[in-house]
Amino acid sequence: MDALPVMHPSELTAHIEIRQALARYCRGLDRGDFDLICSAYHPGAMDRGRLTGDGPAEAFARFAVDKLDQPRIVGQHHLTNVLVELDGDQARVESYFLLYRPQTNPTTGDSELVPAGGRYLDLFTCRGGRWRIAERRVVMDWVRQPLPGSQLSSEVRGPAPGRREQDPSWPFLRRTPPD
Repeated sequence: MDALPVMHPSELTAHIEIRQALARYCRGLDRGDFDLICSAYHPGAMDRGRLTGDGPAEAFARFAVDKLDQPRIVGQHHLTNVLVELDGDQARVESYFLLYRPQTNPTTGDSELVPAGGRYLDLFTCRGGRWRIAERRVVMDWVRQPLPGSQLSSEVRGPAPGRREQDPSWPFLRRTPPD
């Protein structure tokens, strides 16, 4: 049986920073935090493979925050398998995701959640000592019919979820995203 390779401390640091960037991205989408979404990307990074078309990550972040602010319910983005292939100052990263994206039904005006799954294919680079996304390609593997908000339980125990400062995690975790 072959022994697993031992990682150098800088490789471990890269893995942690990459996973933190991915977590900031997901939290930023769910909480409606433009700066937090952008903190996962290098300035000028490209975002590809979305229905909104290919373009700068900042443009996608602005679109996503505005669009996800409209429904009266919050969504969730979950990362599952994350594979990081380091090569010097670059890393190719495949992250599986499951999401419940909130939207407003265009016919009824009701809030609903769209379950979907896919993968992010990210080229991370280390610039100025920071690992961030330089280019992202989104691969949608499946999408289900929306779940009407009326079918979701309204029996939330404890603090109610929300966007930005309306969510209980906002004051708990809020700080300026890393440069």
